[in-house]
Amino acid sequence: MQNLTEKVYECTLAVEAHMVCDLLAGAGISARVEGEFLQTGAGELPVGNLVKVRVEPARAAEAREVIAEWEKQQPPPEPGAVVASKTSRAKSFLWFLSGLMAGTVLAFIALESRYSSTTAYDRNHDGRVDSRWYLAWDGHAVRYEEDNDFDGQFEWKIDIEDEQFRRAVLDADDDGRPERVSQFRNGVIRSQDFHFASVGRIVKRETYEAGLLASAQFDDDGDGVFERRVAYDEHAEPRK
Repeated sequence: MQNLTEKVYECTLAVEAHMVCDLLAGAGISARVEGEFLQTGAGELPVGNLVKVRVEPARAAEAREVIAEWEKQQPPPEPGAVVASKTSRAKSFLWFLSGLMAGTVLAFIALESRYSSTTAYDRNHDGRVDSRWYLAWDGHAVRYEEDNDFDGQFEWKIDIEDEQFRRAVLDADDDGRPERVSQFRNGVIRSQDFHFASVGRIVKRETYEAGLLASAQFDDDGDGVFERRVAYDEHAEPRK
C-alpha cells in the first residue's frame, strides 16, 4: 500500500484538488485528495482551506515542483479577483475588521459587491480562463461559470446555495435567452427544461430520480402544453 501522507497542496475547492491530482498522475506521481467530504450531504463544497493533496514523502519535492510549474502557467487573476491562496487571509482580515468596527464597514462592503473574490482556472492550458468560482464574504461558493467549448465565452452559469448546486443555465449563443435550465435539490439534479430560445418556449422537460433520467415530456405542436410523455429505465432507454 502506498504511503500517501505528505501534504503538497491545500485549497478551498475539491475540484481544484482533483485537478492537481490529475496533474500529478500525468507526471507519474500517485496522489490522493483529503478533506473533500468534510461537509455533509452530496453535492456540497468544502469551506475554507480544508481540502489537501497528499503524496508519498519520497516524491513530495518532485510533486511540489510539478505543482509550482503548473501554477506559473495559470492566467493572472482578473481585476478585483483574489487568487485562491489569498482567500483565507483575506477572510481572516475581514473577520478582524468586523469585530473592530462592529460590523458597520462589512455591511457597507456587502452592499457594494456580492462577491469577495473569484477563483479562476485554465483547464486546457490555452492561456484563457474557462472555469470560475465566485466566493461570498464568508468564503462560501455562491456561483460557478464554465466554458466547455473553450471559445472564451461562459455558456454555463450555475447558482449555488448552502454549498450545493441549485440552478444551472445554459446560454450557448450568449444572447441572454437560455437553451437549457436545470434545477437541483440537495445538489442532485431533479429536472431539466429545454427551451426554444428564440421564443422562450419550453419544448421538452426531463425529470430525474436519484440523479437518473426517469421521464420526459414533450410539447410537439408548440402550444405550450406537453402532449407526449416517455418513461425511461435505469439505462436511460425508453420503457416499452
